[in-house]
Amino acid sequence: MTKMDVFMEVAGQQYDVKKVTAKVEKEVTKKAKGEVKNLNIYVKPEDGKAYYTYKEGKNTVSGDITL
Repeated sequence: MTKMDVFMEVAGQQYDVKKVTAKVEKEVTKKAKGEVKNLNIYVKPEDGKAYYTYKEGKNTVSGDITL
């Protein structure tokens, strides 16, 4: 696979998508019970946050991180 870096730029601010997803994954892994398989991330630069939701059976985790 080709090495890729993905950046999102909004209103003059640049965000490294790989760093944002890694930060969310780390946060969810701390809170979830067991392996995280299906994670949804919603990046909202105007709030300066990335919101996340994770649900596997009865194990539900949601929250946000600062970009």
